[in-house]
Amino acid sequence: MGLAQWLSVECAIGNGLAAAQKEEAEFIEKQNEEAAFMRIVLCDDDERILGQLKGWLWEYFRENGLSQPDYVSYADGDSLLAAEDRPDAGRADMAFLDVEMPGTSGIHVGARLQSRNPYIKIFIVTCYADYLDEAMKFHVFRYLSKPLDRGRLFRNVKDALYQIGIDTRPVLIETKKETVTRYADEIVMVEAMGRRVTVQTVDRLYESVQRMGEWEKLLDIVCFARPHRSFIVNMKYVSSFSDTLISLSAPDGGQYSAYLARRRYKGFRDAYMLYVETMR
Repeated sequence: MGLAQWLSVECAIGNGLAAAQKEEAEFIEKQNEEAAFMRIVLCDDDERILGQLKGWLWEYFRENGLSQPDYVSYADGDSLLAAEDRPDAGRADMAFLDVEMPGTSGIHVGARLQSRNPYIKIFIVTCYADYLDEAMKFHVFRYLSKPLDRGRLFRNVKDALYQIGIDTRPVLIETKKETVTRYADEIVMVEAMGRRVTVQTVDRLYESVQRMGEWEKLLDIVCFARPHRSFIVNMKYVSSFSDTLISLSAPDGGQYSAYLARRRYKGFRDAYMLYVETMR
């Protein structure tokens, strides 16, 4: 290899490292901004578990150079709900809930918290696997078994912060009459019909002046896929799919369909399976 070639390779490697470092720095900066305004709720009737959780969470945020969230601890579900249901109570962003406690169970507490904040990341912390099916009905983010594992907790908190960033990522929908800001998580799908592009959200249909190419860039995040040239879908709302058609269900009961190109079937299936796996 000549000197010029060697310098070119070294330069390329250096640029790649710099890009990776920049991306990591931006990710940490975004997490830090989110953590500064974050509330984490802990609920367990075992004081040792509460202390361990809070201690490890504190370590995670410190070791990653992030601002410490506001931690609030409760010994039972009834106390938590009495405090968190107050009009002046801040919105919880993460919750670590035991299942079997005196009074209201962690399952019902989680459902109540989720009704206040649909983007909350709920961790069920228990040694009872029997509650898994019931917990999954209201989209538990993770299921952590006792005794707790520090490394697993850290990995899952990182995933939760990343997902919170995606769920609450603002997206501008431009129509002929107005520009509306919605969260990416609220978009069910985007559909192109000739020159007409519509954006279906969880509660409204918009006719966008933005083209599909623009939407593909705006929604270039892990939960979105383009299974057909005329559709972009949010995999969070996918209820089933065949080799030609995808069915989507919105929280309000709305049912939608999107085409799946045969040549994109394998790619979509793999992307969907990966998405489901990351949500476990």
